[in-house]
Amino acid sequence: MRYLFLLTFAMLFANSLQANESKVCQKCHPIIYEEYYESSHRNASVYNNPIHKAMWDNHPKDEKGYTCAKCHSPSDIEALKSGKLAKNETQIQEPISCIYCHSIKDVEEGESSNTNITTGKTKEFYTAEKGKKGKAEYETTKSWFGLVKESKSSPYHKIDYDNENFYSGNVCMGCHSHTNNEHSFDITMLDAKIDEKDKNSCITCHMPQVLGTKVTINETKTHAYHGIAGIYHMNKNMGEYIEFKLSKNSDNFSVEVINKSNHALFGQAFRQGILKAEINRGGKIIELEPFIFERILAKDGVEVMPWDAKETLKDTLVYAKREVLFKKSLQKNDKLVLTLGVQRISKEGAKKLGLEDNKELTKFRVLKSEKFNF
Repeated sequence: MRYLFLLTFAMLFANSLQANESKVCQKCHPIIYEEYYESSHRNASVYNNPIHKAMWDNHPKDEKGYTCAKCHSPSDIEALKSGKLAKNETQIQEPISCIYCHSIKDVEEGESSNTNITTGKTKEFYTAEKGKKGKAEYETTKSWFGLVKESKSSPYHKIDYDNENFYSGNVCMGCHSHTNNEHSFDITMLDAKIDEKDKNSCITCHMPQVLGTKVTINETKTHAYHGIAGIYHMNKNMGEYIEFKLSKNSDNFSVEVINKSNHALFGQAFRQGILKAEINRGGKIIELEPFIFERILAKDGVEVMPWDAKETLKDTLVYAKREVLFKKSLQKNDKLVLTLGVQRISKEGAKKLGLEDNKELTKFRVLKSEKFNF
């Protein structure tokens, strides 16, 4: 009966795909959909992301219109083609839909930014699963004289396991590589690079395997996390890709922050990473001045908005590694706690964009914390 229901569902919802793509996916992928709905992808549009809205509200307007749709709401076909931005169901519910991401065939590299090349097919999607190759179509097998049925693939769509971009993480590079403004200046500075020899990729770090079935029709123990681990969710999981190396001197100590990911940390405009150091000395807590990781954009030596930037006024980002010096000696029996965290936007940036009342945006999110005894 369950399989009959799924087949009926597939036919009933076939015509509604364009209007509500991701909601259709929810029927068979409820756990993944729940994660997606709270993710940065679902919250990428002007209407869901207050920082992006403030940026767009302040951005100079021209005949090109809302060009941000390319990455922030590519599922809104009208906005993508015409540059006209309007509050609609797609902008609210699925600016970057499930189907959009799973239809990316390839990524075309560009000087200003990369471009996703999609298949245009509505019922054939790419995914990655070790040990599987080729295209899979729906079928059921019977055992125990027909009493037990096992479903393979989906009654609603075909699955293509052959796209190497979904295994390497290059599928993310259409939007998460670089973004140059009109002055050919990169305003995101992710500096993301993926090599075949890399142990980590966008997928292994930001979409790790977590408990829960990926689909109801054929239950699995785990699935790729679609909430996008990082600045929004599962922050502390990112600590796995960060390492602290401590060096003690006579009148100070240094911390080498080692970045094991494939991109620079904290590169987005107005984003801020913070390294805090706290010493417990005989029960007395000594808080040292935190170190700020940030990239301040400028023009003619003066800080400006990203679209006007032509140069970097300050760059303390963590690329492969960054050494931080704390001008405080460490003594015997000291207990040191190092905590690295991030703010979606700095307090200064929030003030510039009129977002200072939204405390959630400047909230300190812990990425890694480690204790050292002396």
